[in-house]
Amino acid sequence: MEEQTKGTVTSLSSMFPVDEAQKAAKRVEDTVAEKQKELDDLKEFIADNTNLINLVSRLPDELHHDVMVPFGKAAFFPGRLVHTNEFMVLLGEGYYVERTAKQTVEILKRRGKVLDSQVESLKANIKDLRAEASFFDFTAYEAAEGLVEIREDYVEESSGKGKSKSGWMNLRKKNLRLKVIMRTM
Repeated sequence: MEEQTKGTVTSLSSMFPVDEAQKAAKRVEDTVAEKQKELDDLKEFIADNTNLINLVSRLPDELHHDVMVPFGKAAFFPGRLVHTNEFMVLLGEGYYVERTAKQTVEILKRRGKVLDSQVESLKANIKDLRAEASFFDFTAYEAAEGLVEIREDYVEESSGKGKSKSGWMNLRKKNLRLKVIMRTM
């Protein structure tokens, strides 16, 4: 006696409406754009930090430097930098400490490493978001094409020979869910 297999046929567009999938893809792409802006800002901070490290390293080479000092928004007057090996470094929360050029460079390098790790984290986040956006785009495309999902319960028939109570046989006897996606024409 042969059993009839029962299953379900579900249209992909009923599970994931095309317009909803497209909206989800758009939202994820907007988030990617925001994260890309954050990444660009972080890269600017890294460039500024590198320039600052170079400047702090060069300043102690001479005893004094002649500079143009800003006075107001549009005026400058000649001045001189002295004590070029002394820097006030922000530690955080409004706390400053006086450090030498060498110590300041080390602090700036540590901050640069933190910025680099933030960049790597943001790149990984952007990569994940792009994969998510492509999933939504592909789902919208498949739903628009009229794909259907067919699900059937599959029960493996066991022969009467050598029945075993092992975990392997018990696992094989369990119902397995078989998922087949077919294109409707």
